[in-house]
Amino acid sequence: MNRALRICVLSSAPYFAFTGLAAAGNISSEGAVTALDNVNQLQGIVGTGDFNEGNGGGVPANVYAGQGMTWQSGQLTVILPGSATGGSASIPSYQVNGDYFPEPIAGGGVADGTFAYHAGVVTFDQPITQVGLTASRNGTQYLTAWDTMGNMIGQVRWQPSNDAAFIGIDTNGVPVGMVAYGNDDLWGGGSYGIGGSTIISDTWMWAVGTPCNNDNDCVDDMNPCTAPPTCVDGACVHAPDDNGVCPDDGESCTFDECQDGFCVHPNNPDGECPDDGNECTDDMCVEGECAHPDNANPCDDMDACTENDVCSNGSCDGDDVVCEDMNLCTVASCDPMMGCGFDWQMGCCISDEDCADGEICLLGSNSCIPDPNPGDGDGDGDSGDGDGDSGDGDGDGDPGDGDGDPGDGDGDSGDGDGDTAETSGDEGSDSGDEGSDDGGDTGGTGFNTFGGDDVLDEGCNCSTDSRGAGALFGLLGLALLGGVRRRRDD
Repeated sequence: MNRALRICVLSSAPYFAFTGLAAAGNISSEGAVTALDNVNQLQGIVGTGDFNEGNGGGVPANVYAGQGMTWQSGQLTVILPGSATGGSASIPSYQVNGDYFPEPIAGGGVADGTFAYHAGVVTFDQPITQVGLTASRNGTQYLTAWDTMGNMIGQVRWQPSNDAAFIGIDTNGVPVGMVAYGNDDLWGGGSYGIGGSTIISDTWMWAVGTPCNNDNDCVDDMNPCTAPPTCVDGACVHAPDDNGVCPDDGESCTFDECQDGFCVHPNNPDGECPDDGNECTDDMCVEGECAHPDNANPCDDMDACTENDVCSNGSCDGDDVVCEDMNLCTVASCDPMMGCGFDWQMGCCISDEDCADGEICLLGSNSCIPDPNPGDGDGDGDSGDGDGDSGDGDGDGDPGDGDGDPGDGDGDSGDGDGDTAETSGDEGSDSGDEGSDDGGDTGGTGFNTFGGDDVLDEGCNCSTDSRGAGALFGLLGLALLGGVRRRRDD
């Protein structure tokens, strides 16, 4: 990379002493340069190109190389390494017979014979700080200068008023690395191109400029990466300053630092990349830019109907939750906000408690049906609800009345005679059976005519308890005793 050059004054350079007229158009400057509007302002001229060596075709690139200037073509960033200006240049061509320079030409400019068309971009092999040319009347034109490290120093703007004039640029002691002439506003961010009819010029001149006697004669080049200018051997030098403060480029993934007189922005892999608000991406610096690659981190998709949430392809996804309460009578559903819910199915049951009064749960179909045996097993003698009191026979041939007489099924002991006792036992058995049929939940057998409480305790049980057996043996004993008495009577 080129560094700032030390220059010396060439006292033997030719000097043009033109007076010239003031331009009708306007000449102005932008950046750290001074606009020249008269040839007399050139100090220490070392070269002149009037294009009269040709009368057609392209201008040879090195036609003025003997005077330190070379015409350039191609990308500006290639012509001068370090330059960031876009666009490309081409070699100018010789033109004649054009009415582009009406007389008189302001500022001592000269246009005679052949002139340059599509001119152009030049570089110098010696320290030049002043460049001027005769500009045509064909619209707004610009003369832009860079230093030897590629930094744009500034530009001069020529806005003609149907007149031609000398225009020049003075870099105030900063050696020129490249100069471009054309109709593109490069200082304003434009890209250089060869098109347009305004880039018609004649008589180019370049000079070393006014020598300095001390540092105060030098002008700051406004480059944060160069030290304040100093006067060295009669020329202003802007040495690189790597400790300069380089303006922030606004990118968190780069450093902002000065290197060899340039503001550069190398990658900062540890820079803090702004969060993109997506938990499924990482925020990191990659090759000087903020990147957000996908990750596979655990996450929360804020959906109560998913579980095991994990990041995939930049989004949070989870497995569907299985809603199950192991209840045949509920229908499962899931709400993203509330999670699993279970709605009871009308008419479905698991136990009798799930059914209305007078219904029971039919297992298998899990549905409520009317109770086929509505008795509850603990009613009174009048209701016939299966407690043994509703027996049909009481052993005496009369309907059972549930009042505690023998054979009435209410648990009271019978006291009839032998015939009655036999009948009572038989019919009491029938009575118990009928009580079981009527009540549904009645316990005991037909023989248990003496203990209503035992019927309830034993539920649906067809076995005979010990007290029923005792009553039977008692009846048999009475029958045998009656037989003995009859034989005695005989």
